[in-house]
This record gives sequence, structure tokens and C-alpha cells, in this order.
Amino acid sequence: MSSGRVIIVGGGFAGLSAAYTLMKRGITPLLLEAGDRVGGRGKGETVDGFSLDMGAFVFTSTYDTAFRLCEELGLTLVPSQMKFGHYRNGRWVTTTPDQSLWNFVRHVRTAITMGFLSPSGMRAASRVMRQMYREEPYLSFASDSRLAELDDEETYGEYLERLSVPESLRMTLGGPLKMILGDPELAGQALMRAYIGETMLSSGRVFMPERGIGSLSAALAARCSDATRVSTPVTRVVVEGGAATGVVVDGETIEADAVICAVPGTKVSGLIPELPEATRRALGAVSYSTGCRVVIGLDHSPLPSGWHGALFPEDGDTPLLLDRSVFLPACAPPGKSLLDLLIGRDRARELIPLADEEIKRELLGAARRKAPPGSALPEDDEGLFYRVYRWEEALCMGTPGMLAALANVPGQLAGHIESLFLAGDYMGIPSVNGALSSGERAANHAADLLASRAN
Repeated sequence: MSSGRVIIVGGGFAGLSAAYTLMKRGITPLLLEAGDRVGGRGKGETVDGFSLDMGAFVFTSTYDTAFRLCEELGLTLVPSQMKFGHYRNGRWVTTTPDQSLWNFVRHVRTAITMGFLSPSGMRAASRVMRQMYREEPYLSFASDSRLAELDDEETYGEYLERLSVPESLRMTLGGPLKMILGDPELAGQALMRAYIGETMLSSGRVFMPERGIGSLSAALAARCSDATRVSTPVTRVVVEGGAATGVVVDGETIEADAVICAVPGTKVSGLIPELPEATRRALGAVSYSTGCRVVIGLDHSPLPSGWHGALFPEDGDTPLLLDRSVFLPACAPPGKSLLDLLIGRDRARELIPLADEEIKRELLGAARRKAPPGSALPEDDEGLFYRVYRWEEALCMGTPGMLAALANVPGQLAGHIESLFLAGDYMGIPSVNGALSSGERAANHAADLLASRAN
């Protein structure tokens, strides 16, 4: 046990994970959050017995740190294999990620529509899948993932060109990413292929806490409540004599023996002007998508029976639809449903300045124009309640080479600013698991530093 003070700047998943880890090691940190509550993009809220996720909403099969934390905190994980409808070429087809021969035979029509059964599509799909299986140990979001070793200056679009992937299959492989992340073809090939690999290499298995991911941030926040101060923005991390010695809040310096900076990657350089130039360049590669989400409580199922969601990959104005109560029944009272509408990229930027009611009307109207057959999407004035969530910085994308560059940052800091540690999704494989894992790593490094000083 150490009496040294560790200050954590930022109360998202990375900051909460860092605080929780330090407390397990006998160190009570000081976590400073600029907003009025912690949780960041993992926040949730409860409305009339419904459990809503405001940002992140699913764990994939390699989220090892997230799984372990849920177990430690007593959160039950619900597995699922999602069934989605896809609006392609003016009609609807459904997919399940099961790669069995029987599933393929049952969905031949879908495979044709999605571009898998043309001669060029079969050749390209074979190349993509062979490479994925060959590189499976790397294509992971786990805490010890080696994905950065595959990262280079090639964009995802250049990767698809190199493998001669035809346009229809490109839409299938990148369409869902485009709806949420923005144009995936401009991002690094390694990260985009990891997203696809998480679905295709694990038969689409996903996991969620039974009341949503917001329940994980709430559980972490409860464990760390004694160490947390909200509505406390930090304006600068103090660096003196080659070490982080505190933070500035309201013009006053709070001293520290170590500082963990757990804010988004785009905000770090502004807080720490003394960063090494190589670290500053690496952080310059970090970028985030923009996202907008509408959640509506309903007294009926909005999508066809058994559908988890509906995708419109050819259209930039129609949101991704999710019926969360299909795979997370505990999120809604008996007989009720939760409809989530998510949109990213340019359309989200256009919507964010609008009033909540207008955003809901715009997204519902777009969805109803191409509603899946057998669905029951609500009218503008229907629904038990609704909530609108805006994210100027939603999912971390980055540019080609970002992962490789950021992998060098801990070593750069160790040689220039002692007792400063960075944590966030960008410091792992960008994801909830990356944020949680990076917070845990930073906390352990800080604890080890304090222990070495005490000895």
C-alpha cells in the first residue's frame, strides 16, 4: 500500500478502469471528471423501467478485460448471435453470421445479393477469408492484441483494391462500418479488418451485460465514488523537472506523485504542452467518428420477428435500427421494446445542431421510407418516451499507421516525462475493451512506480 497520490484526468471507461485498478491495489486515487457524471461514451440511463445505453452497446468475443470486470462486479453477460436485415438493391435480405454449410445453403439468395457468389466476388471473398484465418491471432480486440504489428500506411480502401474486391462485396464488407464510423476506406486497413474479423471469425458472437453496457460504467462508478469529483475540468497537467507533478483546476494546482491522463486522444496535447514531439505526432493520427442516437421506448416490437436490427448500407441518411429488447430482454419491462436508431458520418454532423424532436422526426422518417416488411416502426408522435444522444467524438477511427505509432508512446513518455501515463481507447485497440485495458495498464504502471519509490 502506498500513500502517494495518483490523479486521473477523465472519467470515461479508461479513467474508471484505472481508478478501480488502483483501489484494488490499495491506492485511493483522485479522479477528476469535467462533466456532471462519469462514464463517458459508456454511460447509460434508466427511464420508466427501461435501461438505455447512451453510447457503446456491444462487446465482441475478444473483450477479455470487459468480460473479467463484469465477472468481478457481478454483471451477468448475455451472449447473442445477431440476425440482421439488409436493404440492398431495392429489397430486403436477412443474414446470420453462422458460417456452417447449412446456413450458407439457406441463404443462397442473400449471398448473391451481397456479392459473394459472382465469379469475382468468390475469388475476392476467398482471398479475404484466407488472409483473415492466417492472421486470426492478430485480428483481435483483446488486451494483449498484436494488431498494431499489422498496421501500416495502407488504407482499407487500398487493401480492398489490392485484393480486387468488387463493389457489391465492398459494400457488404464495409457498409455497416460506413453507417457508423464514416468512410472506412480512408481508415487504416488493420483496424477495419479487425472489425470485420470480429464478426466473421467468431460466427458473429457478441455479448452484453443483461442491462446494457451502461450498467458496467455504473458499477465501476459506484466502486470508485469515494475517489471521484465531477464537474471538475482540468485545464493543464503540470510538468516540472521531467515529471508530472500535478494538475491545474480553477487556476489552482493539485499536487500528485503520478498522473493518468484518460481523456480522448484529440484532447491530450492541449492538456500537456510538454509532450515529446514524437508523441504529439502519434496523437495527431487519432480521429473519431461523429454519432447521433435516438432511443424510443415502445409497447410493441418494431422490427420483424427475430430480427435484432436492420441495415441500410447503400444510404447515408437512413439510420441503423436495433431492437435491443430482442437480445437484452432485461432492458425493457415485460411486453415492451427498445428501438435504437444510430447514424454516423456526415449525416450525424448535420443532425447534431437540431432540436431533439427534429432529430427523432428526421431519423424515423428516413427509416419508415424503407421500412422492413412486417415491421411496426412508430410514427413521429408515438412511443412511451424518447431520448436523443449526440456524440461529437464517438468511435475512434484513426489513420493508417495510427496503431503502430501509438504503440511507441509509453516508451517515449518514460524517457521524457516520468510519472505521466496515458489511457484511452486509442492507447489499445480502439474499443471499449481497449479503453478498459489501457486504464488498467496505466494504473498498474503508476502503482508500480509508487511502490518503487516507497522502497
